[in-house]
Amino acid sequence: MRRSLWTMTTAIIVVMIALPVLAADPTASKGVVGSEDGTAVVVINVTASSQSIYAVTIKDASGSIKDIVAPKGWVGISSGTDVLFRTGEKPIRPGSTLKFRLITTNEAGALSVSFKDENSPVGSAKTL
Repeated sequence: MRRSLWTMTTAIIVVMIALPVLAADPTASKGVVGSEDGTAVVVINVTASSQSIYAVTIKDASGSIKDIVAPKGWVGISSGTDVLFRTGEKPIRPGSTLKFRLITTNEAGALSVSFKDENSPVGSAKTL
């Protein structure tokens, strides 16, 4: 009896330690919706895996971002090379996807996308 209790307790502890390590990172993908006169609309699709996402940061080393469109319930600010989208009340819930739009002159440029929960980074940055 004691041995099975010890085994079960050990298994629970191992699972509790391993869960954060096994948690899946959020994912991001990039697509071009339209292009005209050297300007393109790039859509970044962000999917939350195991944690809700409250902030998305996009970095464009080429500095070609001209404008942004934040999803409903989100705000965005852009400097041309860095974009920050943030929400307080409408996070991307686990299993859900949200689209972020960038107006850019370099649709093929590499973008780095990172994510945050309410207070800290979630997963690792993705290069698109």
